[in-house]
Amino acid sequence: MASQVNTAPISSGVPEISREELRNRGRLHFEKILGENAMFLQQDLRLTTSQLNDYMKQEISKELKEAFANYESAIGDAKQLAVESIEKTKTAIDEQRQTMSDQLEKEITAEKVRRIALFENNMAQVINHYVLGAVGNQIDLNDQLEYILGELETNKQAIIEDITNGA
Repeated sequence: MASQVNTAPISSGVPEISREELRNRGRLHFEKILGENAMFLQQDLRLTTSQLNDYMKQEISKELKEAFANYESAIGDAKQLAVESIEKTKTAIDEQRQTMSDQLEKEITAEKVRRIALFENNMAQVINHYVLGAVGNQIDLNDQLEYILGELETNKQAIIEDITNGA
């Protein structure tokens, strides 16, 4: 036996007010579910936003830490280069100072030798001039001049040493 399916509308036996009431109940139930889902969606959105904010803070913080680390490294490298440059400059200045000091010492020694040689060459005339100035015309030194010059020539090295050493 074949079963027959009732295809007649359900509402045929339900009074008109009941249909309206069912619609209203359905609508209220739909609005309630929609409201609950909206509330859950809103809570989920807030949670997702909070998690996204935390993630962004962590990422930005991480990026800033890396940038600052690179910046500090660059500053350290620049500082090291500056220190090395200052050390090289200091070394060059010290070398230049030593060179100039050596050169000045050589020039002073050469000038001292030149003046002593000049004094040696003109010692007889210088001493003659001072002795004549000291005794004037009171004594005739022409007779004793050879003896005096001989004594000075004998003591020449001692006189030069006394002048050289400042004694």
